[in-house]
Amino acid sequence: MKGIMIIYAPALEENVLAALAAVGAVKYTKFPLLHGVGGQSEPHLDTQVWPGTNEALLVVTSDATKIKLMSEIAKLKKEFAAEGIKAFVLPVEEEI
Repeated sequence: MKGIMIIYAPALEENVLAALAAVGAVKYTKFPLLHGVGGQSEPHLDTQVWPGTNEALLVVTSDATKIKLMSEIAKLKKEFAAEGIKAFVLPVEEEI
């Protein structure tokens, strides 16, 4: 199993959820308000100097679905480069 952490601008939520649905990944945990500094967009720190926040989803899925989902996220990243989206794959060793 793999864990995929998808961090994205709130404006992309519908697109991200559609990508999950397209690959059959219907279970996730949502982190609605994230602050951070990435490499490809302005900081999102919810301050006057650096306004805005991000959101994230954690999706735990099979290796086969991971490949499909990462492909969908790559398409979104290309289409919405200015808005900001990133995905990280993490090993999931055990689930209870």
